[in-house]
Amino acid sequence: MKKFLKLLFSSRKKRLLILSAVFVLFLSYLGLSMLLVSPTEISLEKLRRSYQEELICHETCAVAREAAISVLVKELKDHPDSKGARRLQAYFLDKKNEINFRISLIRIIRETGGFDNPPEYIKDFMVKGDDPLIRAEILTAFSASALSPANNPLDYYYEILAGTDDLAVKLGAIRALSSLADKSDFFNAGQLELIKKIIFDSGTDKRLRQPLILLLGDYYPFLPDETKNILMTFFKTDSSSDSISRAFAADSLNRLAGEEFIVPEVSPEAWDEYYNN
Repeated sequence: MKKFLKLLFSSRKKRLLILSAVFVLFLSYLGLSMLLVSPTEISLEKLRRSYQEELICHETCAVAREAAISVLVKELKDHPDSKGARRLQAYFLDKKNEINFRISLIRIIRETGGFDNPPEYIKDFMVKGDDPLIRAEILTAFSASALSPANNPLDYYYEILAGTDDLAVKLGAIRALSSLADKSDFFNAGQLELIKKIIFDSGTDKRLRQPLILLLGDYYPFLPDETKNILMTFFKTDSSSDSISRAFAADSLNRLAGEEFIVPEVSPEAWDEYYNN
């Protein structure tokens, strides 16, 4: 019996020693991991979890996200080639991450590197990426000259409009084009011809036609005759149910060309659809 008890206590002592050693090793690993993880990586992970866990973001949440973004921009400006920058790239390219989180990373990248300096993986995403909403966001976040080698920066946007891209990407191209500074330096009649072709195409989604009609207003001071002709022809001949496009055309003609057309009435439902799509 004595011998048995001695053996039992000896075995228990060994187990305790093994468990103690494992616990010490775990604490050491945890401590080392904390040392190896940068503050930027920790901030990125907190932001990622916020988008993952708080799908409805109220005021407190929004303020916290803005603060986190500001901190991340500063950290990445101070350490552009850090592990945090590489983690940001990995999070951006990971399709499993929540899309609004990935879009917020585009903003961080833009504020860190600038309008004309997207990293290579952002340029690659515009060519190979398969998420139209993210591609649309990239278009508005970075300059055309930084994303494309085209001599005329507007060519890049019009190539997208003439192509087979998703509607979201085309709308992103129009937003980018509309907000571009000094774009009038690059206006030409060929661009108007493309706009005309799109807006008169019966297969064109009205969500694409409407901002293009508005865009014509930017062309009027520089190519008044060509622009007026397109607006006038559209207003007089369009027979679609797109009352908003006709209203935009009439308003532009009245304001810019001194016409006195009656602006078509637009229903509250149509405006609600316009502002929420």
